[in-house]
Amino acid sequence: MKLKHSFFLIITLLLFASNGLAQRLPEEPMRFHKDYTENGLIFGTISFTNTKARYNGYFPYISCISEDKKKSRKNSGQIIIRPEQIFKMRHDGELEDGKTYLFTMEKAPGQYTLSSIRLFTNGVLGYTRTDVISGFSIPFEVKKGEILYVGEITINEYAENNGPILSIDDQFDRDVQAMKNRQKMINWDAATKSELTIIRN
Repeated sequence: MKLKHSFFLIITLLLFASNGLAQRLPEEPMRFHKDYTENGLIFGTISFTNTKARYNGYFPYISCISEDKKKSRKNSGQIIIRPEQIFKMRHDGELEDGKTYLFTMEKAPGQYTLSSIRLFTNGVLGYTRTDVISGFSIPFEVKKGEILYVGEITINEYAENNGPILSIDDQFDRDVQAMKNRQKMINWDAATKSELTIIRN
């Protein structure tokens, strides 16, 4: 697993306006019923080890695995996580004193993997910095009409001395209950778990 660094001279607005982005948890009521959809529904959490955020934005990338490049591009995308930044950099997720963010989204049936996480830092006068966590794969399969739990993915943004940057855990009962409290129109009791495995490249 690797943490790569790169620097760009760009306008921040253009960076955030790229295609394939999805908010981590919709505020409006969601509807998903297995008999009236062609898609599957995934959910889980992105968690951090410290309430103090190190970056301005976090973008876990979910890649659709397909030989059809058009299909892969259409069904791939990023989750947007932006900590509180008004007074200080602080995580403001829904669980664990803000350290844990819920996410959910519909996906077309197929094979997927969470394969990288982009870590974005605002710069001065248009300069920005992007770090990328790569060298891993968290695979899962989306099936029509099914609700799939893909785990709690923890990012240790303060990892030192080659310590583990990324891990995956099973917080199924906690996360199902949290989703029941926030998206009441979905039958979360029908949810199943993926393998909850990280493949180190």
